[in-house]
Amino acid sequence: MKYYSGNGIGRTLLIELDRGEELFEGVERILEKEGIKNAYIASAVGSVAHLEYHRPKGMGEATEDEFLSLEGPFEFGGLTGTVIDGVAHFHFSAGGVGGLHVGHLERGTTVLYLLELFVIEMDGFHLRREMTPENVKKLFPVNEQTEGENDVSKYL
Repeated sequence: MKYYSGNGIGRTLLIELDRGEELFEGVERILEKEGIKNAYIASAVGSVAHLEYHRPKGMGEATEDEFLSLEGPFEFGGLTGTVIDGVAHFHFSAGGVGGLHVGHLERGTTVLYLLELFVIEMDGFHLRREMTPENVKKLFPVNEQTEGENDVSKYL
């Protein structure tokens, strides 16, 4: 187990995506414009026309995923995630006429009518995601600390 310590929270943003907008592109574009590299998605409500996601298929040492591409309509019951080093990572639950879907969102997910996300900037983290041999994107520290910042990586 490891964990990372930051300096607190920064700005908060309420992002409203409109019909046809791609979720990842929209969020990442706004955060880049605002100069925010690391953030937490505190809340999200809205609907999507198209879902792209994956979910685990097995319990092996290395992940084996099932990828799904579905046409809606779907309503989010929950959406949470992080943006680390400018790259979004979202998990969700959504329902539609075909049932309930839960998993790891992928690029290509598009808004149906409206999607509102409440985003909180995370200060003092210098991290990146890297693919491990187990096919899992995990967090690793980037050695860009400035004087006076917290030690970013701690192991238990």
